[in-house]
Amino acid sequence: MNQILEQLEINNTFFIQFGLFAFFFIALSQVYLKPFQRLIEKRNRKLKDEVEGSAELLKSIDTKLAEFDKTLSLARTEAIQKFEAALQTVRAREDLEITRVRDELKKDYLKAVHELEEEKLKIESELKLQLNQVTDIVVQKILVGN
Repeated sequence: MNQILEQLEINNTFFIQFGLFAFFFIALSQVYLKPFQRLIEKRNRKLKDEVEGSAELLKSIDTKLAEFDKTLSLARTEAIQKFEAALQTVRAREDLEITRVRDELKKDYLKAVHELEEEKLKIESELKLQLNQVTDIVVQKILVGN
């Protein structure tokens, strides 16, 4: 082994230097690298917590969105039902109003027909009276003239 070390030109100073380097590396890593390691670990933990929080927030948002969709669907259904009920009410009122107007028009028509019949009878009776008067005048002229 000594021959190999001599060939590589490695002597006791190499081991001393290596030991010092290792000692300083360990000492400096404890003094300078530990705070950075803690900072990196803290940052990783914070990032992990934020990712978990984001996942929970996404679940919460999905839940709220599903609730909103359900509420919106129920509101639409209710609005459609109210609209249909109002439409049926309006149609029923419209039908009642149409029936009422028809009845009034029918009543007015029948009244007008009755009035016309009465007027017709009145005119007929006046014409008969006038015809009788004319006939009487003609008969008197024929009798007086003969």
